[in-house]
Amino acid sequence: MSVVDNADGRNAAGFRDVACVRYYRDIRTGARRDARQIGYGVNKWPVSATVHEVLHRVYGRLLGERVTEYDGDQDIVERRLIAGLVSRYLDLPGLDADHVSLFNGTTEVISVVTAFAARHGMRPVLPLPVYYAFEQSAARHGMPPPVHYNHRGDLAPWGRDEREPLVIDIAPNGVTGGWFTAGDRPLSHLRSRLRLVDHVFALPTFDHPDHLRAELRTRAGDLRHTALAMTPSKDLSLPGIRCGVLVSRDPEVHAYARADRFERGYALHAGLGSVAAVHLAMLLISLCPPAEVLSLATELGQEFAAAAVPFPDDLAIADFRLHMQGMREGFLRNLDLVDRAPSLVLDDLLQQPAAGYSAFRWLAVPFESFAEFTSWVRSAGQAGLKLNPNLLFGGDQEAWQTLYPDRYGIRVNLSVPPPQLRTNLRLLESLLP
Repeated sequence: MSVVDNADGRNAAGFRDVACVRYYRDIRTGARRDARQIGYGVNKWPVSATVHEVLHRVYGRLLGERVTEYDGDQDIVERRLIAGLVSRYLDLPGLDADHVSLFNGTTEVISVVTAFAARHGMRPVLPLPVYYAFEQSAARHGMPPPVHYNHRGDLAPWGRDEREPLVIDIAPNGVTGGWFTAGDRPLSHLRSRLRLVDHVFALPTFDHPDHLRAELRTRAGDLRHTALAMTPSKDLSLPGIRCGVLVSRDPEVHAYARADRFERGYALHAGLGSVAAVHLAMLLISLCPPAEVLSLATELGQEFAAAAVPFPDDLAIADFRLHMQGMREGFLRNLDLVDRAPSLVLDDLLQQPAAGYSAFRWLAVPFESFAEFTSWVRSAGQAGLKLNPNLLFGGDQEAWQTLYPDRYGIRVNLSVPPPQLRTNLRLLESLLP
């Protein structure tokens, strides 16, 4: 988190942290060092042995062949491989290396796309809840305050600002796990030169795989006017490997990214292309019907061999599918615990997760105000349970009250062992007023 460095509240980078960042510091004040947490922002399920083995080969090859150069022809080969995999995943033919840019995680994608939009005088339109980086990047780049929308697509008051919108769709939402305005592109009536779709996770999938891919395809729309972001961080439990992919047919977005990187870092980590390709292949294999796995793996294996990127063998692929089946079953057991918890409520302003490790629920007890709620959240941390509530996920009290009136909720992580979640839910219930 940023450190306030100036009397006027600006951080050390020279801009004011957004409300959700300041709120984080507030609610963690006095929290016990040994406090439990119910809403981790990462997938805690172990990395599969298959992914571990193939990444070991990726980095072994990297150390043997590629660390003596900043970049080279292999980067283009890997971006072309990624483009083909995205084409398969979303049934979007015609993608090529020029349509793919790599980043140090999708947080960097967010920063660069936001900076690009700021240069074009756009205003962010964000789902609520949302990852902090969208608002923090907008603040850093001097964009006007964001407008927010909820699960149903209700839009908070726009005001008199008539700037072109940068509509951001988290698909599915990284906090609730659900689709905002399922079956349609959120706020499709808002026309602009660019829309950012952040496909934060797909695994495990609770929807039918074909439905998930069709839903994402609808949201991606025309990639001439969409930037699609993807990462292995959540799907494969790899947040420490900072890998992000941006796919778009808009050449200006990629040109901006190259110019931005040339000044800041010149070149990327040489392993990112291979990691991104492995992630996309594992997505396809995980979502593939059982009868088609062997033929798909054969085709992908040939494509990876042609690109000189390591690929798992048939036995490792079978092991990976079993691993993902176990992850899905474990998450569903935890989701059942959440659904049966008397302290948590699901209503028509929330949805069940379509995929991923994260769920969000309203608390079953009323609070008079956000001030009272925040005071209770802080006291829970001091009593041994850290919570991740509404205001940690973007917006401010006015936005939340407008879009989710009189509702106070928390994130629940589905990836922890069920006994741990069961204990945390009991502790939560005991701490409620």
